[in-house]
Amino acid sequence: MKKFILPALVILVGAGSAFATQTANDKESKLIDRQGYIYNFSTEECDAVVMCSTEPGPICTANGQQVFGTLGADEEHPLTCDVELYKSQN
Repeated sequence: MKKFILPALVILVGAGSAFATQTANDKESKLIDRQGYIYNFSTEECDAVVMCSTEPGPICTANGQQVFGTLGADEEHPLTCDVELYKSQN
């Protein structure tokens, strides 16, 4: 029984460390700069205006209007832009 406890403990500590490291890496990779857009009612598309961040903080604005991002990859004129973005800390 004693020969079983030490290997089991080592495996549990290793697995816990792996999950903790992966979670920290996921958080860092999600905090990135994204293109910010303002919806243009005349063209019914979103126009790129400024770079913003996904890191929570003050709301990203341009010319007094709130700027939004997209769920997918950054595009020149996406049809929807409804993801809240924040001012870039750079």
